[in-house]
Amino acid sequence: MLSGRDGRDGQHGSPGTRGSPGLQGSRGAQGLRGLPGPKSGGVQYIRWGRTSCPSGANLVYKGRVGGEDYTHLGGGSNYVCLTESPKYASYNDAHQKYSAYMYGAEYQTKDSYNPFSPNPHDHDVPCAVCFIPNRNAKLMISATYECPSGWSKEYWGYLMPSEYRQNSQKDFICVDKYPEVVKGSVHNHNGALLYTVEGRCGSLPCLPYVEGRELTCAVCTK
Repeated sequence: MLSGRDGRDGQHGSPGTRGSPGLQGSRGAQGLRGLPGPKSGGVQYIRWGRTSCPSGANLVYKGRVGGEDYTHLGGGSNYVCLTESPKYASYNDAHQKYSAYMYGAEYQTKDSYNPFSPNPHDHDVPCAVCFIPNRNAKLMISATYECPSGWSKEYWGYLMPSEYRQNSQKDFICVDKYPEVVKGSVHNHNGALLYTVEGRCGSLPCLPYVEGRELTCAVCTK
């Protein structure tokens, strides 16, 4: 019996209806932990009296301390850390009658107690702006050279503002226990001045404070 050749394939039929979803599979194993992301945050502070930063902190810039003249009644009431390389925008070099002024700052440790060695009297005061990463808070604590538990001590030193009888009153700053001076600056030009601070009994309780004793300070981060 003879057989013919196979015929051509027929056309595809219409798609069938979609079946019901299958059961949910079991949960797979936990994947590997990803690499840690970059750390962020940080705080900045001024290290008064120095041109460098403590270990672990980055130097943003160094400069010299400035402020209003000690005889003036107006102007700024704070000390600032001036850059070594000022850049000017719009200006007029003529003397302005109505203006504030900026002077360099000097240590005044001759007629008051000097806790530093060597004595920096009449020298100009340097400063350093420091940045320490991975910290969220900073504080300056007065009347102690230690930091609270859980805080890191950046540096310690002595409280120094203007003298109490001077017209220009300045904020208290924490000057490093081992201060540097601006080289070649012992000229006694005055300007903004820095004095040590001593406790006075009465509204300040003695003890624990001691009459006439110079007050320390600490700069702390966390």
